Amino acid sequence: APLRYQVKKRTHTAARVRGRALQATGRLPEIANIYAAGSPKAGSQWMRALFDHPIVRAHTGLVTLPQLDYRTGRPLPLGTFVPGVYTDYPTYQQLSRRGNHRTVYMFRDPRDLMVSGYYSATVSHPDTHFAEVEQFRDELRAMPFDEGLLHLINYNVERLNEIVNWVGVEDPSIATFKLEDVRATPEAVVPAMLTHVGVSLSEEELATVLTDVSRGSLQAADLAKRGEGAESHYRAAAKPTRELIKPMHIEAIERLVPALIRDPGYDGY
Repeated sequence: APLRYQVKKRTHTAARVRGRALQATGRLPEIANIYAAGSPKAGSQWMRALFDHPIVRAHTGLVTLPQLDYRTGRPLPLGTFVPGVYTDYPTYQQLSRRGNHRTVYMFRDPRDLMVSGYYSATVSHPDTHFAEVEQFRDELRAMPFDEGLLHLINYNVERLNEIVNWVGVEDPSIATFKLEDVRATPEAVVPAMLTHVGVSLSEEELATVLTDVSRGSLQAADLAKRGEGAESHYRAAAKPTRELIKPMHIEAIERLVPALIRDPGYDGY
């Protein structure tokens, strides 16, 4: 993990040098950065696959940064697509304070978010190499499901409040979407996302991209990387959240972040 982090840092440094060169020579794309923001388990891997797709990259002219912790607020290299921006809105404003940019923010029903996060923490996510995180994951595995999910919800209160921070933001550079809509009508939502970042695909290009970023395609690619017998990041036979979550879990979310279910429009359940 330390080696992987150093590789990521070197890639960021190279991207910063490239961005400065593009700016100095007047070759910086009109939209100099695209940010994919949201919460873990809210489609961040899907957004990375979309904006890092070769067809989409050919239109944006951006290189993809490896994901790091962006909560430092340091401005990021120009000429890049930045995946996994897991921050509150004020920190994001620090990250994006230079260059013409566009941001796609993805919401997801917080109840689904917590259930998906539970299975990621206890089953599918690889070793993080952070002792504190791995200790927490061991604690979850040792608990009955209902107790573990409640523990996860309380543990994630800071993350949940970061999401609340984005509700109702009015900024023309930001377009917000719901993961539920992406899954229901990708043929409508994906073009809207791409239009927001200045990309217009032909029918043939769009069909290829939609196929390549479908849940089935991404699950197959994820399993191929993990090896035989591994659990995918995309759970194949996931039970509906309604069958798993209990009133006490919903009450905990509503108590900790009362606006998070109501304001993004997730009242009905």
